[in-house]
Amino acid sequence: MESTADRLRRFREAKGIDSGAELARLAGVPEATYRAYESGRRPLTARAARELAVPLGITWQMLLFGKEAGDAGIAINTPEEAAAVLGQRVRRKAAPPRPPTSYTGPAAAEVISMGGDNWALLPVYDARASAGPGQEIDREAVVYRIAFREEWVRTVTTAPLDQLAVISVDGDSMEPTLRTGDTVLVDFRQNQPGDKDGIYVIRTGNGLQVKRVQVELGRPPRLSVLSDNAAYQPQRGLSAEDVHVIGRVIWLGRQVGA
Repeated sequence: MESTADRLRRFREAKGIDSGAELARLAGVPEATYRAYESGRRPLTARAARELAVPLGITWQMLLFGKEAGDAGIAINTPEEAAAVLGQRVRRKAAPPRPPTSYTGPAAAEVISMGGDNWALLPVYDARASAGPGQEIDREAVVYRIAFREEWVRTVTTAPLDQLAVISVDGDSMEPTLRTGDTVLVDFRQNQPGDKDGIYVIRTGNGLQVKRVQVELGRPPRLSVLSDNAAYQPQRGLSAEDVHVIGRVIWLGRQVGA
């Protein structure tokens, strides 16, 4: 895998700039600092990448990450990339042993230390929780990660970090509470609606959906799957076998103006 230092050297040589000293002069960066960047002795930050990208004729994202930003910005996939954006050095924190839980997903959170805070890099799945007919996600994959301050995470859940993940909402059946494009943080450990009514990610015969789930009193107990949008009819009297509850929604994020 190409390092940032290797990429910096490659772009400099491709531009026909003979020496690091010349590129440092063109970018207004101290020569000693530039030498540390190109040798890999000093991590390249987003600020330095912006300065060096100008004489190289490329974007700072291409220099720093080796990829261009999309419509939603740049996807942060590693602790090193997160640290570069924040202008911090990264120190990995050993995660404590976790007790066995019911969810055995393919990805776990990584805890890193930046700027004096611990951050949990939670996986974002390449799957949409449909607030509507449903989406099949039998082969979901992690496409990138979002950094949450670990201290904040502990204010909303006590779940092990490897029992948390982020997915996107698609559909209008939960409007106005949830809208298409919203991101939701899901606690996989909270998969028993009888313990607490709320909004859950569920898998039914229609695929993956995000809905309100309530328990109907009776023996055996039945589940009601409800939509906040009155245009959608509730589903009542469902057995536990009809609804596979994946986890409870504990936080949502929304683009301003969406």
